[in-house]
Amino acid sequence: MTKTSRKSPLRAAVLVGIAVLGATGLLAVAGCGDSGANLPAGVVARVGDAPITEAQLDTTIEQSRAEATASGQTLPKEGEQGYDDIRRQALQSLVQQKVVDFEAKDCGKPCAVTDADIQAELDRIKQSNFQNSQKKFDAFLKERKITTADARQIVKSQLQQQKLYDHVTRGVRFTDADAKKYYDDNASQFQVAAGRTASHILVPTKAEADRIRAEVTPQNFAELAKKNSTDTGSAQQGGNLGPIQKGQLVPEFEKVAFALKDGEISQPVKTQFGWHIIMVHITPAKTTSFAEAKDQIISSQLAQKRQAEFTKWSQQVLKDWADKTVYASKDLEPSTTTAAATTAPVTAP
Repeated sequence: MTKTSRKSPLRAAVLVGIAVLGATGLLAVAGCGDSGANLPAGVVARVGDAPITEAQLDTTIEQSRAEATASGQTLPKEGEQGYDDIRRQALQSLVQQKVVDFEAKDCGKPCAVTDADIQAELDRIKQSNFQNSQKKFDAFLKERKITTADARQIVKSQLQQQKLYDHVTRGVRFTDADAKKYYDDNASQFQVAAGRTASHILVPTKAEADRIRAEVTPQNFAELAKKNSTDTGSAQQGGNLGPIQKGQLVPEFEKVAFALKDGEISQPVKTQFGWHIIMVHITPAKTTSFAEAKDQIISSQLAQKRQAEFTKWSQQVLKDWADKTVYASKDLEPSTTTAAATTAPVTAP
């Protein structure tokens, strides 16, 4: 079970930049009760007491197909190899929506999503991804066969997932003391190796190189590089080539670049590309202090602890729902591959 699915292989049709339910969504119900038990015609599955209809499944598949087309891809058609997997995955996205909704209702007020919440998120999406243009947003939805009601349901499910995650992990902490222990136990992670950054001015003749070398200083190096260097890529950066490592450069250049001291400028160096004037900056090896590292340690380790807590909860939820989900036929039940994908290790928000 994942908290969010940033890129669902089945329902990437949903809003740009928004995590939504899909083949790798919040929850996959890997088990089921008796296939077809007490399901009326036109119902492909029931989650608890909530039916999922054939029409809803067809709509989900068509939305997935529209998204694939918009992305330059093609989904298998009925009767083609892979179509049954697409159908099962589409049904799982609908099952997941039901489960999320049930879990959010069971959570109560902390996980409640209001109409105002949904509208605020839709407005944010429109602002962030469609230049606040309702026309562009509507065109995006239309191309992917997503109705306004569909969009609201997708956003609602995503917000419910976030609220469930926050509620389940609300008691997880990673203190300053925990951070200090982590820092001490993982000292090698906070050792920063020495680095060397090179800049150069490249010209075609030795005469021009000698002329520039006579006037260049660390202070005017960048200015002269922009004005004279024939390496147009680095010239706009003041000649900066970025960090260098041995084995990356032509031998003549490398020999000089690794012999220079910090801030030292070379005499003209000839390579197959022309004549170079080289300057390096050296960053000595250092140890990142605990004070510098603490905030990042707490942030990353807290995220991992929260994710572990949510994974534990998710696994229990999956077991609880296994016998509450009924499919109209065996071929609609999630395959072993689908179940494995949907229960893979989750990613922190």
